[in-house]
Amino acid sequence: MKTAHIFVSLSLAAMVLTTQVQASDLSEYEQRQMQQAIEYCDNGEIDKSIEIYNKLLENNPKNYLINYELAYAKSMKKEYEEAIKISKKIEKDPRADAQLYQLQGNAYDYLGKRKTAVACYDKGLKRFPNSGILYMEKGNICFMEKDYDRAIELYEKAMEVEPTYPSPYLRTSAIYLNSPEYVWALIYGESFLILEKEAKKKNIKKAMPAMPDSLYLTTPNSHWNQLIQKGIVEIFDNAFKMQGDTMLHISFTKKNEIGMHGLKLLIPFEIRYELAASKSKPVLEMIANKRDSITLSDIIGIREAIANTYKEEWEEEFPNYLLDYQKQLIDGGYFEAFSMELFKDAYNKEYLEYVSKEENQKILKALHTWMIQHPFEPNANKPIKRINNPKK
Repeated sequence: MKTAHIFVSLSLAAMVLTTQVQASDLSEYEQRQMQQAIEYCDNGEIDKSIEIYNKLLENNPKNYLINYELAYAKSMKKEYEEAIKISKKIEKDPRADAQLYQLQGNAYDYLGKRKTAVACYDKGLKRFPNSGILYMEKGNICFMEKDYDRAIELYEKAMEVEPTYPSPYLRTSAIYLNSPEYVWALIYGESFLILEKEAKKKNIKKAMPAMPDSLYLTTPNSHWNQLIQKGIVEIFDNAFKMQGDTMLHISFTKKNEIGMHGLKLLIPFEIRYELAASKSKPVLEMIANKRDSITLSDIIGIREAIANTYKEEWEEEFPNYLLDYQKQLIDGGYFEAFSMELFKDAYNKEYLEYVSKEENQKILKALHTWMIQHPFEPNANKPIKRINNPKK
């Protein structure tokens, strides 16, 4: 998990870098030199990047960006104490942001000083209380200490303060992939898949504003995107098991308690989700054919049935923006195309067969236009996170 922690953190810092260079108060020469240093760092030639930063600091010793990127490069080189020293020097700069406290805290973490790392994240949160990155890093510490419940709380807090930040959804989904509560692995996992594409679109647009909008959604998926796709597919593969000739056992949740409020049944979200899946057309066909193997077409049909049932029966009790968004796609006639793109790495053969048909290419083009016009943007009024107590 440490490798994943490093990868996600450093990738985030690298993404922030390009826009900072463009927006900074550096001279044109300094900007060119910084871009060269970035390329060296990206290619693993960290010493060359450090050499450039040190030369630039000779004439511009207090520049925030140069110092920040030097600290970042030192962290990449595993010179964590140096990274901390540099980061502390620029801590009071008005241009400092949450990423500085993330870098500083991560450096302490890599030195094995987790309490100090958490103190850094907390210090950053006092200054930037709506930083999803810092709540996520605190969650990562809890995850590494195997306090998974607390990790989920912090990841969900990160979603609350920064609802379109993809990484907390990834982290939370990963925890639920290794628990019996598969419903939330599916909800958070699919949200991550969409949000990561949205984030990538925004970053590409900043770097290449002339790039056609339709291409933003067709760039290759990340390693993490592919892993979550695989995890979601595995949940569906394992959730349905025939027991005898007429019974299909479905397992998306271990919850089995239904409460009462007066004469009204209070059915938890997870049970409602599982019940909606059990009544879907693909599941009824699986029972009729005594089959528990699942296809991509089944997965699409089950998810469609869940979104439709949610909208009809339990939206008011458990508002969930992902299911709302799925329903919008269904009503627009795009859900199959959307799902094909969502799982195109896990079901590459099916995806290639789908896109080989001209009529489907037209639908995909229309889908891309629709998604640009209807971006996936959860917020306080459009929540995804769990609701433990339904609205009565």
